[in-house]
Amino acid sequence: MRISKMNVLLCLADRKMTMKQLAEKIRMKPQNISNILSRGTCLPVTAARIADGLGVAVTDIMEVD
Repeated sequence: MRISKMNVLLCLADRKMTMKQLAEKIRMKPQNISNILSRGTCLPVTAARIADGLGVAVTDIMEVD
């Protein structure tokens, strides 16, 4: 699944949350989140965990073609 780095970063900023705080909330290493954002892809279940941690729908962090 394609993930928009910009959308994730905007959601983090809106919530005044750091990537480390998100990682702790969803029980994932910050480096893994960073790798996902750099790569721009992840498994759908991982996208769901990230979206849930941000309190948004998966479609809010997906890359739109």
